Amino acid sequence: MKTISQEAAMRLVAEGAALSPAARHELQQQRLHELVDYVRNHSPYLAELYADLPADYTLADLPPTDKATMLEHYNDWVTDRELTLDRVMQYVNRPVSDTSLLLGKYTALCTSGSTGTPLPMVRDDYHNKIHEAMLAQRLFFVDNPELLDPTRHKVASIIHTSPAASSYNSYLRMIARYPQITDNILVISVLENIDETVRKLNAFQPELISGYASSLLLLAVEKENGHLDIPVKLITNSAELLTKEAYDRIHAAFQCPVLNNYCMTEGGEIAMTHGSHDLYLNDDWIIVEPMEEGAYITDLTNYVQPIIRYYVNDRVRITPSRVEGLRSKVKGQEGSPSTLNPQPSTFNLPILEISGRTFETFTLCGQTFTMVSIVTKAEVWEGLLQWQVVQTTPETMEVRGVCAPDADPHQVLGSLAAQLQVYFRQNGCPAAVFTYSLEPLLFNARGGKIPRYINRQ
Repeated sequence: MKTISQEAAMRLVAEGAALSPAARHELQQQRLHELVDYVRNHSPYLAELYADLPADYTLADLPPTDKATMLEHYNDWVTDRELTLDRVMQYVNRPVSDTSLLLGKYTALCTSGSTGTPLPMVRDDYHNKIHEAMLAQRLFFVDNPELLDPTRHKVASIIHTSPAASSYNSYLRMIARYPQITDNILVISVLENIDETVRKLNAFQPELISGYASSLLLLAVEKENGHLDIPVKLITNSAELLTKEAYDRIHAAFQCPVLNNYCMTEGGEIAMTHGSHDLYLNDDWIIVEPMEEGAYITDLTNYVQPIIRYYVNDRVRITPSRVEGLRSKVKGQEGSPSTLNPQPSTFNLPILEISGRTFETFTLCGQTFTMVSIVTKAEVWEGLLQWQVVQTTPETMEVRGVCAPDADPHQVLGSLAAQLQVYFRQNGCPAAVFTYSLEPLLFNARGGKIPRYINRQ
């Protein structure tokens, strides 16, 4: 197991953000070789996969990997011979009151399963401390970092309240470990009626709110309409794509920082906001390779369950930083690790732009289409804030959505359904029928995300 002190992790993260792109790339390649050389000596499966690498190998020489392959070869993929898929899954599914470490030294969690079979991920001390340092220095650099302390401030989270959802499971374990903070944390299900959500928030009076972009956008509308009166000073988004339009509206409604973190169970903290809507890629620790369909992710911090050129179906683009010379604040109380770099450092990370998941395919009237045929219309439909299509028969689709407060949902959803019906009938589906429903959007059963397409045939 690779370990690091918290002090060293904070120092390395602070130094990395200030490097020039060329220097950071050189450091990235050095860390890549250290990781690959380690796994070739400790992972039987990856040692075989990398057996024919040239002596001067580059990232492009490494074969891509994916979740299905990792699950199939899990016991030989991990670098600790004591770890097995059964043992890790047993640990992940342990009672929430059990706050022990896996084998006394690892943490582990499970992917939501939104794209198939859940994948357990084991993380070592090195991964955890580096990623904690990135959160502390690059995301939570707000003027009042004490807002993040639930022992002193009230925090509300709007999430999917299923024990299978990793965020809710983490909440249950935190409460079990620190019962003294129970009164300062409010968890509300994303399935809750908006009026009831507003009532609970007004009664609780949180200073920090975390949740999915769709939920935060609804709260912004309620704030604009004068229904929501809370002293919120910080808002954090997770799990869902936060568009610039949604960011601007949420920020304008609440007049407080809105933080956004692009992360995943496999790769950890990949990119995060730092004083604006832009997501800054932590490319000194995470390598992202944009592909035509999806991307490859390499986490240079995980030595126990390596993620190297691992395929994800997020569509991304990388551009140079637009804020050369932005100063990174490293905040903390006297004597805490976050004071180890008291001098501000230049923040010079590239920007990661996310356009969402690669487009799913669906079959309507015996014809196969990609979701782009619906996305290009629904994403710009006037009065529509959030949308979803539910396929109920081989010929029938149902449109659902969240509409702007001044819009008539019957008109907005009905007109979109009519337009989609015309489109598909003109493109090989003469029997296609599109209806609409005012029923709530459907969430992923495990992860709490809102899929654009749901097959309910």
